[in-house]
Amino acid sequence: MKKTWAIGFAMFWGGLSAACAAPGEWWEVTAKMEMPGMPFAMPQTTTKVCIARDAVNDPRQSMQDKECKMTDIKTSGNKTTWKMRCVRDGETMNGTGEITSTADSYHGKMHLSGKSDGEDVNMTTTYRGKRVGPACDSSQPSPEMAAAQKQMDQSCDTTGRKTRELIDMADMFLAKNPLCPGKSKAVCEAIRKDSGRDAEVYSALTMRERHIQPNQISVAKSCGLDMAATTKSICKTLGGKNYNSLAPHCPAEAKAHRAAARKKECEGRSFTAREDLSRCLGAADGGDESDAAAPKPPSGKSPSAADNPAGAVIDGAKKLKGILGF
Repeated sequence: MKKTWAIGFAMFWGGLSAACAAPGEWWEVTAKMEMPGMPFAMPQTTTKVCIARDAVNDPRQSMQDKECKMTDIKTSGNKTTWKMRCVRDGETMNGTGEITSTADSYHGKMHLSGKSDGEDVNMTTTYRGKRVGPACDSSQPSPEMAAAQKQMDQSCDTTGRKTRELIDMADMFLAKNPLCPGKSKAVCEAIRKDSGRDAEVYSALTMRERHIQPNQISVAKSCGLDMAATTKSICKTLGGKNYNSLAPHCPAEAKAHRAAARKKECEGRSFTAREDLSRCLGAADGGDESDAAAPKPPSGKSPSAADNPAGAVIDGAKKLKGILGF
């Protein structure tokens, strides 16, 4: 459903930061979005933007979302109405909009309905604005937009991020229409490089692949990873430090590790008879250590966003993408 928010914000914010390099004026804009069925109310937002002159009541200049087409644009006096159709990822949203303006103010609303992520959606956005400042360059972003863009850039920056984080945030980089485009090559290179040699990275990857959600992408598939070969490679590194995380995936190596550890322990003891040493070395290996020590997710549940520190980054980036209108 957040994709729908992105569409709505794209139409609103995109229009208020006119794309053409034209003289503009500062406006204070307030918007409120309502969507029935939401578990919480969307907060009202107020920001200062530079709007090109004569663009306030022209929806053709306002619309910056290329996936939305506007038709039946009519102007009567100081009121303009229009219809719109947005197609994204094979899903269609239809809507209407209107705006009434004066020299120093405007107000209006937009309504969209259709499908988003397979769900029925009805969304209404109301907005109003008032002219508050002198001339400005509408091609330059407002301070709020510049701050939002900076925060979005920081969210998408992969520099210094651990590979495990990149796996947790994979949908931001590897989805069909990613929040952070142009990062997939670097992300996949890091995952391919580390998943076969770093137990923490491998565990994060297998956990994600095992509990993948319908709206998530497969990292292994997106990055062309051969999981069998990756498992074979990581199992060669099994030892005392990564035993707990790798034992469930590498049973043969785990068994050999336990046998070697048992032999070392037995040979370090003092025995009164050869039979005692034989019994120590021949102790049954039921593999209980790996089962007991291996980390497991809660029964019947997959890792949630609350358990994932990258979840907050992803949610924040999605909201910022909606604000920035792309």
